[in-house]
Amino acid sequence: MKNQCPSCGFSNIEGVDRCEQCFHSMMLRELPAPHKDDHFQQALLTAPVSELITGKDLIVADTDDSVKKIVEVFQKKQKNCVLVYRSKKLVGIISNRDLIRKVAGLHKDLTAVKAKDVMTPNPETVRPEDPISFIVNKMAMGGFRHVPVLAPSGAPISIVNIHDVMHFLSSRQKK
Repeated sequence: MKNQCPSCGFSNIEGVDRCEQCFHSMMLRELPAPHKDDHFQQALLTAPVSELITGKDLIVADTDDSVKKIVEVFQKKQKNCVLVYRSKKLVGIISNRDLIRKVAGLHKDLTAVKAKDVMTPNPETVRPEDPISFIVNKMAMGGFRHVPVLAPSGAPISIVNIHDVMHFLSSRQKK
């Protein structure tokens, strides 16, 4: 009896651990489904990132903007994260944590320090249609508190933080 590989379609002998053609695992044939009564698991695995998007949290800086100006915007708008773009391309992200670690106590003149000097380059991103579990995974694996949401064109849509995720999950629990 033959066992077809879900990755490449090669017909393998029944009972093999991996596909002989592409080495795809043949040990687990069905993906685990969320439990029907577990609202957290259902939300994480099935709800799209777009359900977390408000559009109210999005601020964007240029690589040459001064840290002084970024701090002023953070204080005025009560924000703690900014995306850094150059020529309409995401190149970095700056959070309060970046400012504390890379600026506080190290620089007296914040007008001389530029966004490109303190940003975390090439941040992990998600798309609006990705499941919320993608954001949670990126936050957990990378130690991030903020994950940018980008359109297919690369244009910024939103920044999702851990509080957004927790608020969403807690609202689902009440249902």
